[in-house]
Formats: sequence, structure tokens, C-alpha cells
Amino acid sequence: MPFPTAFGEMLCAMALLVATERLGWPGEESGRLERAGFVQRRLTYPSNPEEPTATCHLQRAEDEDALCGYQWEGLVRVPGATTLEDVPEWSRCQRCAEAATRA
Repeated sequence: MPFPTAFGEMLCAMALLVATERLGWPGEESGRLERAGFVQRRLTYPSNPEEPTATCHLQRAEDEDALCGYQWEGLVRVPGATTLEDVPEWSRCQRCAEAATRA
């Protein structure tokens, strides 16, 4: 059964996982290029490891690509997030949000 979101869209009541390309921020344990954002060597960093700090996507299962096609191997679940509305607006993948409305 579809339900409305805050954006006035209709989403199907299917369970989707919220995942991100990175949790937390690189700290002193990381190299200079990693701290500057040129390189990412891990999915979760020790500084704010519960906070999504990159684009957030929707997946049907942890071992499936995101609805937008982003590869599942490069994603990690966002703790406590059950919808894209649970993560900051700047981080939401628009292609995933649009695909969810068509699903």
C-alpha cells in the first residue's frame, strides 16, 4: 500500500535499507590525501562513526546495488535510518528517491 512522504510523493510500503558511501570523518589515523577527501580507504571512520558524511542511497537488500545503480560493495548501512528522511537532505541520492516512488 503506498503512503505519502514529506515531499508529497507516494512510496510503496516495501522495506528499503538506507546506506551511505561513508560514515564518520577521517582523523589523524588517516593520511593527508584521505583527510582532504581525495582518497577514501574505508567505509567507516572513527570520528563520528554513526553520522553519514557522504551520499545516502536506498537498497532492497545489503547485497544488492542501490536503486540508482551505485554498487553495493561501496555502501554501509546508516545506523537508525529507516527512510531517506532520516538523513540530512544534502546527502540524499535523488535518483534513489525517484526510483523508490516508481517501485
